[in-house]
Amino acid sequence: MKISSWIDFNCPYCYIGMTRLTNAINELKLDDVKLGIHSFELDPNAPYKAESTTLERFANKYNMSKEDAQKEIDKITKWANDEGINMKYDTAKFTNSRDAHRLIKLAIQNNDQNIINKLSSLFYEAYFTTNLELADKDVLVELAVEAGLDKEEVMKVLNSDMFNKEVELDERVAMETGIQGVPYYIFNNKYAVPGALPTSEFINVLKKIKFEEDFAREYERKQANSKN
Repeated sequence: MKISSWIDFNCPYCYIGMTRLTNAINELKLDDVKLGIHSFELDPNAPYKAESTTLERFANKYNMSKEDAQKEIDKITKWANDEGINMKYDTAKFTNSRDAHRLIKLAIQNNDQNIINKLSSLFYEAYFTTNLELADKDVLVELAVEAGLDKEEVMKVLNSDMFNKEVELDERVAMETGIQGVPYYIFNNKYAVPGALPTSEFINVLKKIKFEEDFAREYERKQANSKN
């Protein structure tokens, strides 16, 4: 099963969605899932050093009072906590995520799903729980090496423009596909699912796709046998 996901590591809904989707996959004991990660920068012009608090940024972005913005932040944090995520959204340090996306592209190039998954999880945890700056190269190197990437390869990417075109291609595809927000999932290049669905709804989607895959395999088997 192939799942293509458009995400940003500064996006709380993406972290929640990834957690719910992972829980659904684990609950159904699916071991043949290939999760593709595609870039969608919420703010390509974000600073490389944190300049404002989550509350200030949230209030400005959505034209809300600080009181209303705080209520939304608290609500999102509770959703995350209910999923077992130790989210500290209030104190997150918003910075540019381009380099984090480029390192994910490096992991994808190495074709190791375990490293891709681990690095993605480490980026979310670093931003939302440890409240590190994802634009900090020292932070990125440490996380990438912890996930299993080669330090020299990581440094080579960060000290160059490698994978910029791949990140930009993801975002162009998103625009042309009509994706305007994240997370956004496409299952088996067929079913589009926007947003961080509840785990139960992800389970329903996965069951439907698994049934179709099993049916197709059984049909092909019978067709092959009929020709023998």
